[in-house]
Amino acid sequence: MVKTTMFILILFVALGVVGVVAPVYSQEKVEQSAVTLVSGEVVSVDLVKSAVIIKQIKDPVAGIYENQSIPVLPETKITKGDAGLKLSDLKAGDKVSVKCVADDKGKQKVESISVEVK
Repeated sequence: MVKTTMFILILFVALGVVGVVAPVYSQEKVEQSAVTLVSGEVVSVDLVKSAVIIKQIKDPVAGIYENQSIPVLPETKITKGDAGLKLSDLKAGDKVSVKCVADDKGKQKVESISVEVK
């Protein structure tokens, strides 16, 4: 009788721990997948629309590239090494890495643009 009671008690404690840990673990996975990294080469910079157009590879086997317009917000950090840059400092041919983060509503926002140092 005592062994059965202990077994049931341990079972309930284990289920309680799983019930608390599982939602936290799944929430962490959602937050991690909210970050998107894009890399490519700057094709042009549109200062009027505050955007940079980058060429990124769509199909590496066939060698197909695709242009993508990246909206640059006032809070977007643009860097080259340790130096901070402005949107107007980006030039065609610059190799860049773009980090996008989803906001609470799932909309992607450009957090940072890093220019490759030659």
